[in-house]
Amino acid sequence: MPATSPFGSGLSDDPVSAIITSMALSLEEFRSSLLDAVSRQGLGIQLTDAQSQQVAADPQASRSWYEYWLSTNPQTAPVVDASSTPDASPTAETIPLGGHDFARTAAFASAPPAYGGGPAEYAGHAVPPTSGEPQKKSRVGLWVALSIVGALLLIAVIIVVVAFTTARHWTKVDSPEKPETFHSEEYETGLYLVSDDGVSPCAVDQDWTDCIDAMEVNYAGACAGVELVPAAVTLCGQHRAEIDRMRAEDSEGSVVASLGDFGHLTRTPETATRQVSNKDYEAAVTHEAVCYLGFLGECE
Repeated sequence: MPATSPFGSGLSDDPVSAIITSMALSLEEFRSSLLDAVSRQGLGIQLTDAQSQQVAADPQASRSWYEYWLSTNPQTAPVVDASSTPDASPTAETIPLGGHDFARTAAFASAPPAYGGGPAEYAGHAVPPTSGEPQKKSRVGLWVALSIVGALLLIAVIIVVVAFTTARHWTKVDSPEKPETFHSEEYETGLYLVSDDGVSPCAVDQDWTDCIDAMEVNYAGACAGVELVPAAVTLCGQHRAEIDRMRAEDSEGSVVASLGDFGHLTRTPETATRQVSNKDYEAAVTHEAVCYLGFLGECE
C-alpha cells in the first residue's frame, strides 16, 4: 500500500512527483521547476504562482529553497552546475534513486514561503524563515527600550521643572559684619583755665602805682585775648575789679600798707577726653544663594 503524507498527498501518489523527486536536479532545473505548478507540487513546495515567480527571479532565495529541498531529500544529489558553483569539481555524482521519505517531503511542503528575503539558518542549512516572531520580538524589545528611555527623560524634565519652580533664594553671609571700635584721646577744647596762687605780686611799702602796674601785667598775661572757661571768667573779673578799685584810690606818694588776697594768675588750656574711631569697620560679605528641592545647591 502506498505511503501517504500526514499533510496531504505524498509524492508516490503522483507519477510526476515520483519522477521529479527521483531525479538529480541542478539549481537551474530547480528554478525552472518552480515556475511549473505540476513540477512544483512534485517537489513538495507549496507556493503560489506569484510567489514561485518571485523566488525564481531572486538568485539568493532560489538557492535557499534549493539547498533546503536537498536537505529534506537526502536520496537526491545535485548535478554540479559550473555556472553557479565555479569552485566545485566538474564531476557530478548521483546517488541511487528510491526510498523517498514522504514525511520529510510533507514537512518541507508545509514550510512557510521565503520568497521575500534570505533564509534563516537551521540545522547547519540555509532554509526559509519559519516565522515572523523574531522580527516582532525585536520590534517589541525596541519599543520597550524606547518607552523606558522616554519615561526616564520625562521624569528628569519633571524633576527639573519642580526644582526650579520651588527653588528657595536666600542671602548667605560669607563674612559677618565687623563693628567699628573706638579709643579715648585727650584734646584741647580751645578754652582756658585761670588759677590764682594767692601770692600777691606786690610787696609791703611798695609804691602804690607800681603795685597797680604789677597787678595789671599779671591780669593781662592770664585773662586778656583768650576765651576763658566760666570759672576763669569769674576769677579774672574779680582781679579786674580790684585793679580798678586800686587805681581809683591811687594818690601821690601812697605806698602799700598790707597785701591782699589777690595773687599771681596762671593760664592753662582746657583739655577734654573724646572717643575716636579706629576706622576698622567692615561690612558683611554676602551673596544670593539658591536651594533646590531642599538639598541641592546651597541650603541652610
